[in-house]
Amino acid sequence: MNSRPPFPSSPPSQPSPYRYLGRGGSERPVRLQIIIALVAGLIVVAVPLYLWRRPRPAPIPSADAATADAGAYALDAGALADADAGLPEGVTLSPFTTIRCENPGPGRTPPDRCDHVTFFEDGLSRAIRDNVQCAPTGKSSITVSFVLDMDFRRKRTNLYIGKSTTVSRARTKELLRCVKRAMPTPDWGTIPHQYVKYKINVMATYPASESL
Repeated sequence: MNSRPPFPSSPPSQPSPYRYLGRGGSERPVRLQIIIALVAGLIVVAVPLYLWRRPRPAPIPSADAATADAGAYALDAGALADADAGLPEGVTLSPFTTIRCENPGPGRTPPDRCDHVTFFEDGLSRAIRDNVQCAPTGKSSITVSFVLDMDFRRKRTNLYIGKSTTVSRARTKELLRCVKRAMPTPDWGTIPHQYVKYKINVMATYPASESL
């Protein structure tokens, strides 16, 4: 029986072609599997995070909610209208009149030669207009006379109700309190003026109340 010829041996200087056949072919598939696994892991982690963190559109209010809001607004507007129904609609102010202005010493200055201290005139006008709700009401119009004394030497003012008022002073107490509280605080050194003392007057006419 003939025996198979032996495999030709490789020269010592050349490595055998069968020595690294199995190891060299398995390295690339292993690396590819690792890369695929990493990418898949990143996808598994990133997709839920994106879905959780993505901005969500604001919910569109339903027609019922819009109707409820409109109804609430209408109720509020109606309540305000009912609350203001008994108040005068506005106030009419006369031009300011300077009753007196004076400096220390003899002699008197005619009122028509007195200058106007616009800081106090503007402040009193604004305070009266902003406090119409404090005014007394009646079936006919009401006129209130406001008199303001100013003393630049003593740095003080005095606001009170004049004699030309058409209602009793007891009915104007709340109005006077509101107007005094709304008067601006003067910076006496910066207010232009020619005299030391002034007395000015303005007439406020409030319309009749429709609810009476």
